[in-house]
Amino acid sequence: MTQRRIPCCTARALSFLGFLILAGGVSAADSPIRSIDITQDSDRYRADVTMFAPVPVGVAWDVLTDFDHMARWVPNLRDSKGTVTDPNNVTVEQQGVARFGIFSFPYTSVRQMQLNPQQTVKATQIKGSMRSLESLMTLAAEGSGTKLMYHLEIVPAGAAAAVLSKDFLEHELREQFGAIIDEMVRRSR
Repeated sequence: MTQRRIPCCTARALSFLGFLILAGGVSAADSPIRSIDITQDSDRYRADVTMFAPVPVGVAWDVLTDFDHMARWVPNLRDSKGTVTDPNNVTVEQQGVARFGIFSFPYTSVRQMQLNPQQTVKATQIKGSMRSLESLMTLAAEGSGTKLMYHLEIVPAGAAAAVLSKDFLEHELREQFGAIIDEMVRRSR
């Protein structure tokens, strides 16, 4: 049996590809974000994000509903304020700037949050920079932590419509939820 020799540059390329695959696997395993699926239908974007936070559900809930302090640890927020309208409803006003590469746009959002304690947070924009925005965060105990499932439907308007893309949205989701889960971990220590 004759052995074929792989040219040196091909062998290096294959080694580098193997390294990238292994390196990607390591960082994906370390990420709290298990999956992100984003689809676009005309001007509507839908995102489904599955995450894991190594904290009890109560800690995850406390961070997700700490609307008055979110601007301290969510990177793109400048201001965040919640007003309780009844025990399970909060009106949240937020302002910030979303950035991705050379693109950015300022945003404002007033959302009605319907809270089902330690289970779901449903948000509906009632005023703001987007034409429409609805989301649902679901929490569930999993092992020694919390599985978080987030569904978002958004129709951008104005400056957001000009720059929003699937890549931009994925970047924002990773950045925001990475910071939120970091805060959960910090509080659980």
